[in-house]
Amino acid sequence: MRAGKRMEEKLQTILQNYIEKIELLCERLLEEINFTEHLDLKTKYDFFLYRATCRKMEFQVNGVKYRLHGIGCTAYNDDFFIDWDFGYRSRWYGIDPWKVALTLKMSKDINTEFYDGDLVKSRCDLLVEKDILFQHKNQYYFKIQKQEVFVPQFPENYDTLIIEWSGQRWEIPRKKEIDKFIRKSIWVYDKIDEDKNKCMLRFLLQGKELYQIPYSDTAYPESAVKIMSDVVLRNLIQKNCVLGD
Repeated sequence: MRAGKRMEEKLQTILQNYIEKIELLCERLLEEINFTEHLDLKTKYDFFLYRATCRKMEFQVNGVKYRLHGIGCTAYNDDFFIDWDFGYRSRWYGIDPWKVALTLKMSKDINTEFYDGDLVKSRCDLLVEKDILFQHKNQYYFKIQKQEVFVPQFPENYDTLIIEWSGQRWEIPRKKEIDKFIRKSIWVYDKIDEDKNKCMLRFLLQGKELYQIPYSDTAYPESAVKIMSDVVLRNLIQKNCVLGD
């Protein structure tokens, strides 16, 4: 039991380091593209639109080569290697057990037991059972824990919602979809302010702002995200022709 727990804890540390490296690599890639091409890419969604336009498959940033493949990317140089698939919604990463194992093996990591993708997967499945990870399709993600959230104080009476996102501003009269989103938003990740993909929700009554709160598709319960991202925001974006699908 103790050995198994130590292995789970070790894997959690490995996975946290893995996704932190991916996020840093993606941040540096966007910075380089913005600098060299005079753009203002901020999120994975921005990058995917850029990628669809330029069709580039390889980049080089600070001595690290990036090679896009399928739904993912490999970043490497003579001393460094990491391979990953892009993740669910706005997440840069998705934890693929075999890509984690390959990354460790190619990096000559000291945790040689995790060179086995099947072992990584079996341990990820155990972490799902323990409510530490969740699985979406073939990828794993860390769950937001109860101690990492706060309870939003949405107003009971409001007549207008204003959404501000990526330089756009939409004013929406109260409707059942927004009320349903509020009911489903029973918690919010307490580090949402650090999310570069967030937008701002402002609730008004007769022109007076009652409450404001940031929103992102990784910081709310999935049942709330399916309403705000997949219905409200998607309809606004398509209606105003701001971004493609």
